[in-house]
Amino acid sequence: MVLTCIGRGSFCTWEFPELIKSQAQSLALSKPGVEPRPLALPFFVHTHTHTHTHTHTRTHTLPSIYWLSFMSPQDYTITMYFQQSWRDKRLAYSDFDFNLTLDNRVADQLWLPDTYFLNDKKSFLHGVTVKNRMIRLHPDGTVLYGLRITTTAACMMDLRRYPLDQQNCTLEIESYGYTVDDIVFYWQGNDSAVTGMDTLELPQFTIMEQRLITGTACWGVSSLGSYLRLSLSFRIKRNIGYFILQTYMPSVLITILSWVSFWINYDASAARVALGVTTVLTMTTINTHLRETLPKIPYVKAIDIYLMGCFVFVFLALLEYAFVNYTFFGRGPSEQIISPLGSRRRRRSSGCRHRGGRLRRRSPKMKLRMPTLHDVSVVDKWSRLVFPVTFAFFNLFYWLYYVN
Repeated sequence: MVLTCIGRGSFCTWEFPELIKSQAQSLALSKPGVEPRPLALPFFVHTHTHTHTHTHTRTHTLPSIYWLSFMSPQDYTITMYFQQSWRDKRLAYSDFDFNLTLDNRVADQLWLPDTYFLNDKKSFLHGVTVKNRMIRLHPDGTVLYGLRITTTAACMMDLRRYPLDQQNCTLEIESYGYTVDDIVFYWQGNDSAVTGMDTLELPQFTIMEQRLITGTACWGVSSLGSYLRLSLSFRIKRNIGYFILQTYMPSVLITILSWVSFWINYDASAARVALGVTTVLTMTTINTHLRETLPKIPYVKAIDIYLMGCFVFVFLALLEYAFVNYTFFGRGPSEQIISPLGSRRRRRSSGCRHRGGRLRRRSPKMKLRMPTLHDVSVVDKWSRLVFPVTFAFFNLFYWLYYVN
């Protein structure tokens, strides 16, 4: 290929008459050369902006991740510099020994691998101020093709241990049309192909580890063939701090608040009922708000068990007062005998009887048999001990099971 420099010094505009004019159609539509073995594409991933000079003799692809976000329980969004590199002998030149950075519009005239993300939901190429595409050409014909893209990939999470869970998400890379007979993907540098993941800071998760996986996917061997698939797998652990402050601590405090009624006098019905109903409604509100932020799933989550346990303790505290109230007030007087009184004057004189010129007060015939105060206070005293101890054991079993 002959290159022509128009200008002076380092300010040159390189013309590609053979590439753009005479070989544009063949370069854009055909794979580089007819080789007896598949074209190899190594991969390299890192999380910071970089500049490399590649002299590889084989085609490879380089994604560069620098932003990761989990906005939904079933997917994540990642922004990266996705760089691919391969060798096309038709683009080799020997007039000089330095690399050329070409205009992004030249990409429309070159052969490009049809790489795509298998678990992609939605992607777009950044276009400010121009399309974020980069093409770097090496003297031996190696092409470095870079894109800045944002993709939303699926990550099916198991939320049974939510929010004390760990999840495993993948980014799967594959060729859409070329089988293993045409293109072979591989990670450049093996395990060291992914760098900088430890510097990413996520608000809800912590990246525990990352793995690079190479596998083969068969989409109907007889018709479509086998495709080599690369996967970037990373295990993340959910940060519990947010849920401690927003869910667990309020639930614990509300449950403890419901026990205050055990120290309120049993005849203060308004105070004890208002306290019990308020705590029950507050727990219901917390549970409802939490469910609105999560997808509707058919199984029970760890946080559901905890909130339901707190709700049961709060509801039992309200039922405890209902039992005390029924014991003291529900049965009422068992025997009450009072002489009938007719009028105001009769009521005044009914308490006295004239006998032998003397007035003698007659005691009323009324007998009340009420439950003893000791029986009612015992229920509250036992509740002050049983409820906290039972709740402490509930927390002990819960945290030991889900944390470990």
